Amino acid sequence: MTNAVASDLVESAEQVVAAQGVAKSFSGGSVIALQDANFTVKQGSFVSLVGPSGCGKSTLLRLIAGLIEPTQGHIEVHQTQVKRARQDVAMMFQRATLLEWRTAIENVLLPTEIRRTPSSEDKNRAMELLNLVGLGDFAFSFPAQLSGGMQQRVALARLLQTGADILLLDEPFGALDEFTREKLNLELLRIVSEVKATTIFVTHNISEAIFLADEVYVMTPRPGQIAKIVPVNLQRPRELSVQTSAEFNELVAQVRETLGAL
Repeated sequence: MTNAVASDLVESAEQVVAAQGVAKSFSGGSVIALQDANFTVKQGSFVSLVGPSGCGKSTLLRLIAGLIEPTQGHIEVHQTQVKRARQDVAMMFQRATLLEWRTAIENVLLPTEIRRTPSSEDKNRAMELLNLVGLGDFAFSFPAQLSGGMQQRVALARLLQTGADILLLDEPFGALDEFTREKLNLELLRIVSEVKATTIFVTHNISEAIFLADEVYVMTPRPGQIAKIVPVNLQRPRELSVQTSAEFNELVAQVRETLGAL
């Protein structure tokens, strides 16, 4: 993956997301949120987006998900131009947004219920996913009975229940305390590796971005552009102790310097 993308989107078995000249404006064009975004994301990779508030990170995720349309340019997912929401792309937000009157497993089953009546296989899969995120014993608990971190685990299981192979996460752990956040980052890496999903993750935390990612996209202030792509060549699987290494801190300094120069 390179910072400059060729003018044509080249088909590749490994390329699952590609953007060419993507711009998005709001309020009749008076607010330009995103401008001339060009990038490709390879299958199974983990990309972190960092940048100032309002630089278009969340807008970019919504464009990839097909929730909004670009003002200019286009995005392809699996070599098909994104024009509407897709079943192979799923998005998770900062708040868990669980339905309070449904148990954990009922919340996980919600994406299936939207499409069809859940089968016994669907229910078994939902329970497998709750076990995967460490909440098998809380399948029949309601959100009010769960901590914030546990609610986000349910939301992650619900995301995986969609069956999407591209996961978009918009600051999913931003509202959690540091200890819970670090624990969930480790869980996220384990789960993404297990399900072999391609992941794009928005965060304001530089250390978090580097710890999780194969590449960090550094974005400019609005109108947002990708100023630099920083490769993260840290060995996987990763432990929290890697954050004390010289290589990790050099990457932090590189991203911070790029942001400071914008």
